[in-house]
Amino acid sequence: MRLGVIAVRAFDRESDVLAGCLQYLLLQGIFAWRQNQGAIPRKDGGYRRFVGLRGVSDILGILPQRVEIVGEGPVQFGNLLAVEVKRAGEKPRPDQAAFLTRVNELGGVGLCVHSVGELEARLRPYIV
Repeated sequence: MRLGVIAVRAFDRESDVLAGCLQYLLLQGIFAWRQNQGAIPRKDGGYRRFVGLRGVSDILGILPQRVEIVGEGPVQFGNLLAVEVKRAGEKPRPDQAAFLTRVNELGGVGLCVHSVGELEARLRPYIV
């Protein structure tokens, strides 16, 4: 009983959910990676903050899509996958929400998830 409580608490950390989501995507054969944002420690003890594009999701990837072209046959394409991982009850920051909205507007799949189960359920329609 105690082990179950420890396991649940450990998996409540955002970093654990993120690792689980990456593992799930790998097992599904989806090319995905952790998009690091943040700060780099400097030798003098400070930090150098770096941000490429504000609000970029924690996980980026490519969802394979097969399209039948008349007279040509099937062609393989890819759709952008953007996954923002949050702890239970948390919402994306405004810049993160804006990034997900833009991905969806342009035909990609932008999701905010709080667990591996939620990622699995929300991706089910896109996985062949």
